[in-house]
Amino acid sequence: MDRGWWWKFGMIVAVTLGTIWFLVPTYYSLVVLDRAERNNIAVLEQRLPRWAPPARYRLNLGLDLQGGIHMVMRVDTKTALQKRTERRGTQIATYVNDKKLGEVTADTDPERLELTLTAKDPATMDAIQKEVLATFTDFSLESRNGGTLVLKPDEGQVNRFRDEAVDQAMLVIRRRIDKWGVAEVDVRKLGTDSIQISLPGRSNPEQAKELVGTTAQLEFRMVDDTNPQVFAQMFQQHPPPAESKITLVEDEGFPQLSSPNREALLAYAKDKTPEGRDVVTECVPSPVKKNDCIAYRSYLLDKNVPLTGESLAGADASVSQMNEPEVNIAFDPAGSREFEKLTEAAVGRRMAIVLDDNVHTAPRINEKIGGGRARITMGRAAGRSFEEWLGEAQTLALVLKAGALPAPVTVGEIRQVGATLGDELIKKGSLAALVGLALVVVFMAIYYRKSGLIADVALLLNGLLILAGLAFFNATLTLPGIAGFVLTLGIAVDANVLINERIREELSHGKSARAAVDQGYDRAFWTIFDAHVTTLIAGFILFFTGTGPVRGFATTLIVGLLASLFTSIVVTRVITTYFVHGRNAQSVSV
Repeated sequence: MDRGWWWKFGMIVAVTLGTIWFLVPTYYSLVVLDRAERNNIAVLEQRLPRWAPPARYRLNLGLDLQGGIHMVMRVDTKTALQKRTERRGTQIATYVNDKKLGEVTADTDPERLELTLTAKDPATMDAIQKEVLATFTDFSLESRNGGTLVLKPDEGQVNRFRDEAVDQAMLVIRRRIDKWGVAEVDVRKLGTDSIQISLPGRSNPEQAKELVGTTAQLEFRMVDDTNPQVFAQMFQQHPPPAESKITLVEDEGFPQLSSPNREALLAYAKDKTPEGRDVVTECVPSPVKKNDCIAYRSYLLDKNVPLTGESLAGADASVSQMNEPEVNIAFDPAGSREFEKLTEAAVGRRMAIVLDDNVHTAPRINEKIGGGRARITMGRAAGRSFEEWLGEAQTLALVLKAGALPAPVTVGEIRQVGATLGDELIKKGSLAALVGLALVVVFMAIYYRKSGLIADVALLLNGLLILAGLAFFNATLTLPGIAGFVLTLGIAVDANVLINERIREELSHGKSARAAVDQGYDRAFWTIFDAHVTTLIAGFILFFTGTGPVRGFATTLIVGLLASLFTSIVVTRVITTYFVHGRNAQSVSV
């Protein structure tokens, strides 16, 4: 064997060994580890040999093959529209006052989504109407009565907001799950206001609900400190019923209502608060049970929401110099300006950080905060370990970093998909693939003799390349993916059949062995290339337009076609031409 053949065979051997090496994490993940550890990348990293590739390069199994969690989330676009209209009213009133067009107040009708602007001086309403309608184009004029202007969101804008709210919720949920480390999650739109989520390999529905179902409606609202005795007066003037277990407690000199029943506390405070104020509760965490509240405390907040999580650019958990966990948050440019303006006007007051209608913390603003960065110091309940304390900060940062949802999201359905069916599907799918592969190998060896055996070698390498390619892209193998795997093996065989038949045809025309092999490969090349490229185009279309199982099928098909091109055009030609050219053979076993 001359040097020219050595490097060619060396390339094939290197590709084969590299492919097998790259499949080590997949082998350990699916064969060595048990089901409970299969999706834990930290455990996989510990079990892998030092010489193995990184654990992230592994093939995952889909929901239909290994079980997992199925969830349906419902997006409350109505509430989101109501809150958006209220915020818009505050922005319009501030804009009008800052422009010195006149003094107006804004009132919102949440049910009818109407915004009423009332001018202190009716004579200024003409200028206000012209400026507002020209600037805030997402609102249209509903009616005008003297110094009162009624606006309503444009119908087209409302429909677009509903669609975008669901689409954005899908993106946020996927980002949130991706940060959790779940591989190849299926997130798709269901109907007009629901999202279907499949989490393969996960077995704890409550944990999934905690992360995915947390809507992260983050609001920065000012605490009403003008009347610190409001709850004390309420408690004295309207004694709560004994069964509500509402008591009066004090926190940093401010009386607060406290009760183990949040609904009872909110029901008691309803209609007893000053105008323009809301009562929002804070959870007092249990020192024993995680994610449990032993009591709820009341805060009196301004109804206006000057800043929301939509302006949040990032959040990270860290440990302060005082060895206390904290969450550092950063705002986008627009949010930075709003936050600086808000803190400048509220020095000395407390600002509540409200997450999903629950006060997380209410720090006092000591000075104007510029630069668009702030810090949330985590509270610590008695008996809670530092690890749990830090875990709360990391969970909060994870939720905030994933992004605030544009609308509240509730869990409509959550269930665990059993893995028994998955095992059965794996066995049957794998058996079908192996039986099909064995039949093809035997047929090729009998019908095309030595050339058939060469095609079988290329076929086995093609299968390994497909698995290694899927592992490289950290793809997920589903039942349709197995179908795509079998299909690509069939396409690879078809390419070798075309080549062998073309060589036979050249031999029948009296060509020599060398000429028959060379012309057989050359003339079959464009037919094989054209068939693969057209199928690749279809595969890419399926990948970019499909979801779930369709996308899994397309992924396997694309990787398989690329592997088939390499094995049929390069690998088999190198081996065949070696036996004919390298050994000066006078005939071809085909």
